[in-house]
Order: sequence, then C-alpha cells, then structure tokens
Amino acid sequence: MVFILPFFWYNLVMNKIELRTKYKIIRNNIKDRNIKNKKIFNKVINDELILSKNTILIYVSINSEADTINIINYFLGKKNIAVPKIVSNEMKFCLINSLEVLEKKTFGIYEPIDDNYLTCFDDSICITPGICFDKNNYRIGYGKGFYDRFLNEHNIPTIGLCYKECLIDKIDNDEFDYKVERVITD
Repeated sequence: MVFILPFFWYNLVMNKIELRTKYKIIRNNIKDRNIKNKKIFNKVINDELILSKNTILIYVSINSEADTINIINYFLGKKNIAVPKIVSNEMKFCLINSLEVLEKKTFGIYEPIDDNYLTCFDDSICITPGICFDKNNYRIGYGKGFYDRFLNEHNIPTIGLCYKECLIDKIDNDEFDYKVERVITD
C-alpha cells in the first residue's frame, strides 16, 4: 500500500525532518554547555510559575539536551517529580523519589522502573523537551508525537527548555502540534 501525502503535508514533514536534523547537529556542537546549563538551571529553579506548582512533569535529559538531571535533583524532596514512561505507545508520567528508580529504555531514554502513575494533573507544570523552538513557542520534538498528544489531552502549563542556538524564527506547524507557553533558554 502506498500512502501519498498532499504536497503541503510533504513540505511540512520534510521541513520538520530537516529542522530536526540541522538542530541536533547544532545542539551537539554547542560550546560552554556547562555554563549554559547553569544559566538554564538558575532560571528554572527561580521561575515563579514553576515554584507555584506542587508537581513538576519533567523529562530526563539525554545526549546534548539542556540538562534536567540537576533540576530534578534540586526539586526532589521539595516538589512531586514525575517523569515520562511510554506504555503501549502512550506517554504517562510516573512519580519518582530518586534518579535511582530510572533505567535506560528505548532510544536511550531513562524511564521509571515503577508504575507509580500520576493520575491527577491539577497544580502541575510540564517542562517539555524540544530540539528547537520558534518565537511563537512551537517546538520540534523527536517526531513521535508523545508530548503533543499528552498535552492536547491535559490542560497543564508548559515550559520548554533549550539553548539559545536552538531558537528559530518559525516552525511550520499543524493542528496536532502543541505550543508551550514559554521557553527558558540560556
């Protein structure tokens, strides 16, 4: 069976693939990553919206992503921390009390061993990953749509994290793309 995309969809998909590839390379080559991560860390731990929430939904950074490990460690014991876990092609969030309850899974992503699923998202904020973000707060993720689907189902405030080198003018988007409320960068 051959699936043919309309021309405008083809350009949108190709544009996202091209942006994903380009900005992964840019992100992999960022200098002074430790200094940039410290700046992002300080902005996050002092952010009024984040401080006003009891639960932080946050990804566990890998490779060249903006560091979230130090952010998670800082808030453990101060707030409820929940990290994503993929279950039957659906992203759920599990509460953790330590980084030791994580194990490397598909695509090298760390997920909780336990199934301590968060079911109520009242008083939560979601810190969202992205390879790049645009001036309208749309993001290019890894292409599986987990965050877009999850965030479109839940009314949760969102903040994206990225390095300033990964901020761009415009990302073509469609009705399935979810934009974050704002982006924290170095």
